[in-house]
Amino acid sequence: MALLSSLGLHFHFHKDAEAPTLTKAQLEKIFMKFDTNGDNCLSRAEMKKAFDYIGSNFPGFRATQALRYADANGDGQIDMKELDDLINFAHKIGYNMK
Repeated sequence: MALLSSLGLHFHFHKDAEAPTLTKAQLEKIFMKFDTNGDNCLSRAEMKKAFDYIGSNFPGFRATQALRYADANGDGQIDMKELDDLINFAHKIGYNMK
């Protein structure tokens, strides 16, 4: 919850809760906070951590699906050009945007 608080997000949920409603900007901030090496790309491992953080029951599966959905150039990661597609995928699987 500390990460969400640092992003100005103040709500509580757990993995069995209904997915929170987030804005596109909030989802982007959450995903990019997990860009742990600072390369402006999200690896599968980084996305897995992000999906786990936002409450996915199957974060590794979701990260794999996200790569299939959003990795247009097939390099195995999501870059800034592909970030909108990642956010659209998150919305499609139930992370609603305001």
